[in-house]
Amino acid sequence: MKNILKKQNTMQHFVFATSIIYCTLLTQTAELQAKPVPTNPTNPTFKKPTPKKVANIGQIQFIRPILPPGNAPGGRRTGGGRRDSCPDVNPKLTALVPVTEAADSVTNVWSLTSAEHPTFWFYLPYTKSSKYPTEFILQDSDGESIHQTEISLPEKPGIISVSIPNSATPLVIGQQYRWFLKVYCSQQKKSLPIYVEGVINRVNLSAIATQQLRIATPQQQITIYAKNGMWFQALTTLGELRRKNPQDATLQATWNNLLAEINLIEIAEKPLISNKP
Repeated sequence: MKNILKKQNTMQHFVFATSIIYCTLLTQTAELQAKPVPTNPTNPTFKKPTPKKVANIGQIQFIRPILPPGNAPGGRRTGGGRRDSCPDVNPKLTALVPVTEAADSVTNVWSLTSAEHPTFWFYLPYTKSSKYPTEFILQDSDGESIHQTEISLPEKPGIISVSIPNSATPLVIGQQYRWFLKVYCSQQKKSLPIYVEGVINRVNLSAIATQQLRIATPQQQITIYAKNGMWFQALTTLGELRRKNPQDATLQATWNNLLAEINLIEIAEKPLISNKP
Protein backbone atom coordinates (compact mmCIF):
# COMPACT_ATOMS: atom_id res chain seq x y z
CA MET A 1 0.00 0.00 0.00
CA LYS A 2 2.81 2.36 0.85
CA ASN A 3 4.49 1.52 -2.46
CA ILE A 4 1.34 2.35 -4.38
CA LEU A 5 0.99 5.73 -2.67
CA LYS A 6 4.66 6.47 -3.31
CA LYS A 7 4.25 5.72 -7.02
CA GLN A 8 1.18 7.96 -7.23
CA ASN A 9 3.06 10.86 -5.60
CA THR A 10 5.96 10.39 -7.96
CA MET A 11 3.61 10.41 -10.94
CA GLN A 12 1.91 13.58 -9.74
CA HIS A 13 5.26 15.36 -9.39
CA PHE A 14 6.24 14.24 -12.91
CA VAL A 15 3.03 15.54 -14.43
CA PHE A 16 3.34 18.84 -12.59
CA ALA A 17 6.97 19.31 -13.70
CA THR A 18 6.07 18.43 -17.28
CA SER A 19 3.25 20.99 -17.26
CA ILE A 20 5.61 23.72 -16.09
CA ILE A 21 8.15 22.90 -18.83
CA TYR A 22 5.43 22.82 -21.49
CA CYS A 23 4.07 26.21 -20.43
CA THR A 24 7.55 27.70 -20.43
CA LEU A 25 8.16 26.44 -23.98
CA LEU A 26 4.86 27.90 -25.17
CA THR A 27 5.73 31.29 -23.67
CA GLN A 28 9.20 31.33 -25.29
CA THR A 29 7.76 30.31 -28.68
CA ALA A 30 5.23 33.11 -28.54
CA GLU A 31 7.94 35.64 -27.72
CA LEU A 32 10.10 34.45 -30.61
CA GLN A 33 7.19 34.72 -33.04
CA ALA A 34 6.47 38.26 -31.85
CA LYS A 35 10.06 39.43 -32.57
CA PRO A 36 11.16 40.27 -36.17
CA VAL A 37 13.53 37.70 -37.56
CA PRO A 38 16.89 39.33 -38.47
CA THR A 39 17.80 39.11 -42.17
CA ASN A 40 21.36 38.18 -41.34
CA PRO A 41 21.51 35.14 -38.97
CA THR A 42 25.16 35.78 -38.14
CA ASN A 43 24.39 39.26 -36.84
CA PRO A 44 21.20 39.56 -34.73
CA THR A 45 21.38 43.37 -34.83
CA PHE A 46 21.67 43.51 -38.64
CA LYS A 47 19.16 45.80 -40.34
CA LYS A 48 18.59 45.63 -44.04
CA PRO A 49 19.58 49.01 -45.55
CA THR A 50 16.94 51.04 -47.32
CA PRO A 51 17.92 51.41 -50.99
CA LYS A 52 18.57 54.99 -52.02
CA LYS A 53 17.72 56.42 -55.40
CA VAL A 54 20.84 57.82 -57.07
CA ALA A 55 20.24 60.54 -59.63
CA ASN A 56 22.04 60.31 -62.96
CA ILE A 57 23.59 63.74 -62.68
CA GLY A 58 24.01 65.42 -66.04
CA GLN A 59 22.64 62.53 -68.09
CA ILE A 60 21.33 63.60 -71.48
CA GLN A 61 20.67 61.83 -74.76
CA PHE A 62 21.03 63.31 -78.22
CA ILE A 63 18.78 61.68 -80.81
CA ARG A 64 20.55 61.87 -84.14
CA PRO A 65 18.26 62.87 -86.99
CA ILE A 66 18.16 60.79 -90.16
CA LEU A 67 20.35 62.08 -92.95
CA PRO A 68 18.08 63.47 -95.69
CA PRO A 69 18.11 61.86 -99.14
CA GLY A 70 20.24 63.34 -101.89
CA ASN A 71 23.90 64.18 -102.15
CA ALA A 72 25.94 63.49 -99.02
CA PRO A 73 26.87 66.77 -97.32
CA GLY A 74 30.42 65.64 -96.50
CA GLY A 75 32.52 68.06 -94.48
CA ARG A 76 35.27 67.81 -91.89
CA ARG A 77 34.99 68.12 -88.13
CA THR A 78 38.70 68.52 -87.35
CA GLY A 79 41.36 70.62 -89.07
CA GLY A 80 43.81 68.96 -91.41
CA GLY A 81 47.52 68.40 -91.04
CA ARG A 82 50.26 70.98 -91.12
CA ARG A 83 50.01 73.88 -93.53
CA ASP A 84 53.26 75.83 -93.85
CA SER A 85 54.07 77.35 -90.46
CA CYS A 86 51.05 75.94 -88.58
CA PRO A 87 52.18 74.23 -85.38
CA ASP A 88 51.20 70.63 -84.80
CA VAL A 89 48.64 70.77 -81.98
CA ASN A 90 46.50 68.30 -80.07
CA PRO A 91 43.55 68.50 -79.91
CA LYS A 92 43.29 70.02 -83.36
CA LEU A 93 40.91 72.70 -84.58
CA THR A 94 37.50 71.10 -83.98
CA ALA A 95 33.88 71.93 -84.76
CA LEU A 96 31.56 70.87 -81.93
CA VAL A 97 29.06 69.09 -84.18
CA PRO A 98 27.94 65.48 -84.77
CA VAL A 99 29.24 63.38 -87.64
CA THR A 100 27.38 60.65 -89.49
CA GLU A 101 29.27 57.83 -91.15
CA ALA A 102 27.64 56.87 -94.46
CA ALA A 103 27.72 53.37 -95.94
CA ASP A 104 30.42 54.42 -98.43
CA SER A 105 32.69 55.58 -95.56
CA VAL A 106 31.93 59.25 -96.26
CA THR A 107 31.95 61.36 -93.11
CA ASN A 108 29.02 63.76 -93.04
CA VAL A 109 29.26 66.76 -90.72
CA TRP A 110 25.62 67.69 -90.55
CA SER A 111 22.90 68.67 -88.10
CA LEU A 112 19.64 70.55 -87.61
CA THR A 113 18.38 73.79 -86.15
CA SER A 114 15.01 75.49 -85.92
CA ALA A 115 16.63 78.89 -85.27
CA GLU A 116 16.70 81.70 -87.81
CA HIS A 117 20.11 82.82 -86.57
CA PRO A 118 21.95 79.83 -85.07
CA THR A 119 25.15 79.75 -83.04
CA PHE A 120 28.16 77.57 -83.93
CA TRP A 121 30.80 76.28 -81.50
CA PHE A 122 34.46 75.52 -82.14
CA TYR A 123 37.55 74.51 -80.24
CA LEU A 124 40.43 76.81 -81.22
CA PRO A 125 43.94 75.56 -80.35
CA TYR A 126 45.55 78.75 -81.67
CA THR A 127 45.86 81.95 -79.67
CA LYS A 128 45.90 85.68 -80.21
CA SER A 129 49.69 85.81 -80.00
CA SER A 130 49.97 83.80 -83.23
CA LYS A 131 48.15 86.56 -85.17
CA TYR A 132 46.69 83.98 -87.52
CA PRO A 133 43.85 85.43 -89.61
CA THR A 134 40.68 83.47 -88.85
CA GLU A 135 37.28 83.73 -90.50
CA PHE A 136 33.82 82.19 -90.39
CA ILE A 137 31.74 81.85 -93.57
CA LEU A 138 28.12 80.75 -94.05
CA GLN A 139 26.91 79.99 -97.57
CA ASP A 140 23.51 79.17 -99.03
CA SER A 141 22.84 76.11 -101.19
CA ASP A 142 24.06 78.02 -104.27
CA GLY A 143 27.42 78.73 -102.66
CA GLU A 144 26.66 82.40 -102.12
CA SER A 145 27.97 83.88 -98.88
CA ILE A 146 25.18 85.15 -96.61
CA HIS A 147 27.45 85.89 -93.67
CA GLN A 148 31.21 86.25 -93.33
CA THR A 149 33.14 87.58 -90.35
CA GLU A 150 36.66 87.79 -88.98
CA ILE A 151 37.22 85.85 -85.75
CA SER A 152 39.47 87.14 -82.97
CA LEU A 153 41.60 84.34 -81.57
CA PRO A 154 41.42 83.89 -77.79
CA GLU A 155 44.19 84.58 -75.28
CA LYS A 156 44.45 80.84 -74.60
CA PRO A 157 43.19 77.72 -76.37
CA GLY A 158 39.52 77.10 -75.72
CA ILE A 159 35.97 76.83 -76.99
CA ILE A 160 34.40 79.81 -78.76
CA SER A 161 30.95 80.46 -80.16
CA VAL A 162 30.07 82.24 -83.40
CA SER A 163 26.50 83.56 -83.68
CA ILE A 164 24.79 84.65 -86.86
CA PRO A 165 23.67 88.23 -86.08
CA ASN A 166 20.04 89.28 -86.32
CA SER A 167 21.04 91.71 -89.07
CA ALA A 168 22.01 88.80 -91.35
CA THR A 169 19.56 87.07 -93.66
CA PRO A 170 17.64 84.50 -91.59
CA LEU A 171 17.92 80.82 -92.43
CA VAL A 172 14.97 79.51 -94.41
CA ILE A 173 13.05 76.44 -93.30
CA GLY A 174 13.83 73.46 -95.50
CA GLN A 175 17.05 74.98 -96.84
CA GLN A 176 20.60 73.65 -96.48
CA TYR A 177 23.56 75.88 -95.65
CA ARG A 178 27.29 75.20 -95.58
CA TRP A 179 29.61 76.75 -93.01
CA PHE A 180 33.41 77.04 -92.73
CA LEU A 181 35.86 78.13 -90.06
CA LYS A 182 39.26 78.82 -91.60
CA VAL A 183 42.59 79.55 -89.92
CA TYR A 184 45.43 80.90 -92.06
CA CYS A 185 48.84 80.19 -90.58
CA SER A 186 50.40 83.21 -92.24
CA GLN A 187 49.40 86.80 -91.62
CA GLN A 188 49.11 87.53 -95.35
CA LYS A 189 46.91 84.47 -96.01
CA LYS A 190 49.53 83.12 -98.42
CA SER A 191 49.15 79.54 -97.20
CA LEU A 192 46.22 77.17 -97.52
CA PRO A 193 44.06 77.42 -94.40
CA ILE A 194 43.38 74.78 -91.82
CA TYR A 195 39.62 74.55 -91.75
CA VAL A 196 36.51 72.74 -90.57
CA GLU A 197 33.34 72.52 -92.63
CA GLY A 198 29.81 71.24 -92.31
CA VAL A 199 26.17 71.60 -93.22
CA ILE A 200 23.20 72.92 -91.25
CA ASN A 201 19.53 72.52 -92.16
CA ARG A 202 16.76 74.64 -90.72
CA VAL A 203 13.55 72.74 -89.94
CA ASN A 204 10.34 73.24 -87.99
CA LEU A 205 10.08 71.78 -84.50
CA SER A 206 7.07 69.57 -83.84
CA ALA A 207 4.03 71.19 -82.23
CA ILE A 208 4.54 69.05 -79.12
CA ALA A 209 8.18 70.10 -78.72
CA THR A 210 7.26 73.74 -79.30
CA GLN A 211 4.65 73.59 -76.55
CA GLN A 212 7.07 71.85 -74.18
CA LEU A 213 9.68 74.56 -74.74
CA ARG A 214 7.23 77.33 -73.80
CA ILE A 215 6.90 76.08 -70.23
CA ALA A 216 10.33 74.48 -69.78
CA THR A 217 13.24 75.76 -67.73
CA PRO A 218 16.53 76.31 -69.62
CA GLN A 219 17.82 72.98 -68.27
CA GLN A 220 14.68 71.23 -69.51
CA GLN A 221 14.99 72.96 -72.87
CA ILE A 222 18.41 71.35 -73.39
CA THR A 223 16.85 67.89 -73.06
CA ILE A 224 13.93 68.77 -75.35
CA TYR A 225 16.23 70.09 -78.07
CA ALA A 226 18.54 67.07 -77.78
CA LYS A 227 15.70 64.55 -77.97
CA ASN A 228 14.38 66.29 -81.08
CA GLY A 229 17.74 66.30 -82.86
CA MET A 230 18.29 70.08 -82.58
CA TRP A 231 22.02 69.90 -81.87
CA PHE A 232 22.91 73.56 -82.28
CA GLN A 233 20.19 74.81 -79.91
CA ALA A 234 20.86 72.10 -77.31
CA LEU A 235 24.57 72.97 -77.23
CA THR A 236 23.99 76.74 -77.31
CA THR A 237 21.44 76.70 -74.48
CA LEU A 238 23.80 74.62 -72.36
CA GLY A 239 26.90 76.61 -73.31
CA GLU A 240 25.32 79.92 -72.34
CA LEU A 241 24.17 78.46 -69.01
CA ARG A 242 27.72 77.31 -68.32
CA ARG A 243 29.12 80.74 -69.10
CA LYS A 244 26.73 82.28 -66.58
CA ASN A 245 27.39 79.55 -63.98
CA PRO A 246 31.00 78.41 -64.50
CA GLN A 247 31.19 76.65 -61.10
CA ASP A 248 27.99 74.61 -61.55
CA ALA A 249 29.05 70.94 -61.38
CA THR A 250 25.75 69.67 -62.76
CA LEU A 251 26.01 71.87 -65.84
CA GLN A 252 29.61 70.69 -66.33
CA ALA A 253 28.48 67.06 -66.10
CA THR A 254 25.68 67.71 -68.61
CA TRP A 255 28.16 69.41 -70.94
CA ASN A 256 30.53 66.43 -70.69
CA ASN A 257 27.73 63.96 -71.37
CA LEU A 258 26.35 65.90 -74.33
CA LEU A 259 29.76 66.10 -76.01
CA ALA A 260 30.35 62.43 -75.20
CA GLU A 261 27.17 61.70 -77.19
CA ILE A 262 29.06 62.81 -80.33
CA ASN A 263 32.45 61.36 -79.30
CA LEU A 264 34.07 64.66 -78.33
CA ILE A 265 34.73 63.97 -74.66
CA GLU A 266 38.38 65.07 -75.11
CA ILE A 267 37.10 68.57 -75.92
CA ALA A 268 34.60 68.76 -73.05
CA GLU A 269 37.16 69.82 -70.41
CA LYS A 270 38.52 72.68 -72.50
CA PRO A 271 37.66 76.14 -71.16
CA LEU A 272 34.73 78.13 -72.50
CA ILE A 273 35.91 81.47 -73.81
CA SER A 274 33.67 84.42 -73.00
CA ASN A 275 32.26 86.43 -75.89
CA LYS A 276 32.79 89.63 -73.91
CA PRO A 277 35.68 91.76 -75.21
